[in-house]
Amino acid sequence: MLPTTDHRRCGMTLVELLVVVAIIGLLAVTVLPNVASSTESRRSREAARVTSSFFAKAQSRAIGRPEWAGFTIMPPATNPTALYALDLFQANVPQVYRGESYAATATINPNDTGFTRGLSYYDGTIPAARNVRANDLIRFDGRGPWYELTVDGGTGVRMRGTTGGFNNATELSGQTERNTPWPTAGVGHPFEILRQPMRNGTPFTIPDGRCIDLAWSGYGNGTYTRFPVPGTSITLLYDATGRVRQLFTQNASGASRVTVTGPVFFLVGRVDRANNDPTLASTYDGKDDTTGFNWQYADSFWVSIDPASGLVKTAECMPGQATVVASQQFIRSEMPAGGR
Repeated sequence: MLPTTDHRRCGMTLVELLVVVAIIGLLAVTVLPNVASSTESRRSREAARVTSSFFAKAQSRAIGRPEWAGFTIMPPATNPTALYALDLFQANVPQVYRGESYAATATINPNDTGFTRGLSYYDGTIPAARNVRANDLIRFDGRGPWYELTVDGGTGVRMRGTTGGFNNATELSGQTERNTPWPTAGVGHPFEILRQPMRNGTPFTIPDGRCIDLAWSGYGNGTYTRFPVPGTSITLLYDATGRVRQLFTQNASGASRVTVTGPVFFLVGRVDRANNDPTLASTYDGKDDTTGFNWQYADSFWVSIDPASGLVKTAECMPGQATVVASQQFIRSEMPAGGR
């Protein structure tokens, strides 16, 4: 008797194969986008975390120092006119400069009039190594207002908060030649120069294609002021108690100092979205996360600094909002007194 042959079928039918392919396709459509979105959010969250840690470290470094200290945010060296920043530096204000000797004095040119005047020094010119630059501040006789140097080396000076000076020098807004007289011209005066903050150390670079979106970062409560000028570097300074004292901004147009009265907000988001032109209308699309602005997506984060305490907070953006301030709802709710 011949042995029987086992004719059991192996493999899959075409119908079964199509069913499996359909299931895999369904999973790809429903699950993979959520996984990708979660990954993007994790990367942004980590970037926001390390950025806020850097800010907190800068505040800790400033506490107890005789001069102010803080941090500087710089556009990329390869794209100096960018509206975003990748590199963070520690920064500090150099010790007040009072000349090369105890007898050092500064003399205002007696033949000049108006808001800008020439300046000379008893012990010669200021050495270049002292790094005295235009927009540094100077005052005379250890009292009175701070004036503003107009040229590198300090050979020209002008009043601040007036024609010729920076309008946003809010500490001395309204100062005029009449209500704030110049020191006596032609006579040497002891002086002190408050120099601009300087970066120090090696930069910390924000990882994973994330950045600080400077076009939408800013400060204030009722009025929110942004940093929309391309190529602007931003330095935030704390005093010896850890309070925020000043924002120092610099770009091709010059430098300015602003006294901060409201919280400071930095937007951490994706570099590709930071390249979207902030002067154009938003192209936000909830189904396409490459359009629109960083503040319109939940995978971007706000890092805020309270000016009174220097406290740093982090929260995700409120997605799909029509205005940048509306996207700050979460972070403002976490600040003292609701951020108001």
